[in-house]
Parts: sequence; structure tokens; C-alpha cells
Amino acid sequence: MTTKVGYIYGKCGLCGREYRAQRPADSVLCDCYKYCPICSPPWTVPMTPFTPDNANPITYRNEDRFGVKGQALEKAEWNLETLCVCYNHTPPYYSNLKPVEVKLT
Repeated sequence: MTTKVGYIYGKCGLCGREYRAQRPADSVLCDCYKYCPICSPPWTVPMTPFTPDNANPITYRNEDRFGVKGQALEKAEWNLETLCVCYNHTPPYYSNLKPVEVKLT
């Protein structure tokens, strides 16, 4: 049986950030999902955690039932998996990105 010692390295496939960890770790989680990929420079501007407006029936995506079809739905591009939003853009950028597991070698 061999003992894993030393450091191992890896690079996030999404944002390109490089990680270094001490063995015996095999992977790390990159938090690039919290940063806007379309701001300049990419992956440097933190996004706001997204909380839908539960008081508004449009947010439930059942617009036919409430007779609000077409109102503001074209502007909103979020869904139930949206985690963060960047308001630095028009329209705002809604992100469905999840934490990325970076394999270390």
C-alpha cells in the first residue's frame, strides 16, 4: 500500500482557475458559479443570490391560469434552477451554473 503525500494540481474546466491541494485529496469544488461569466473580465464580478418573487403569479410560470400571458415573461429568463443573477447587464444575466468539481492529478 502506498501513501499519498505531496501536492496535486487541477484546473477548472469552466473558468480556468488553477487549484493546488495537499494529498490525499482527489478533488476540490470550484466556486466559479458565484461569479458572472459575461462581465469583463470574466469570472471576477460576484453575482447576487437569486430569490424569486413568490407573491407574483408570473414567477410560477403558470401564466394561462392567472391571465397574465406575455406580461414580463419575455424579459425573465430564469427558471426553478436559477441560483444567481447579475444585474450589471440589460436584461439581467440569470445563472443556472452549479459548483464544478475539479479533479486533481
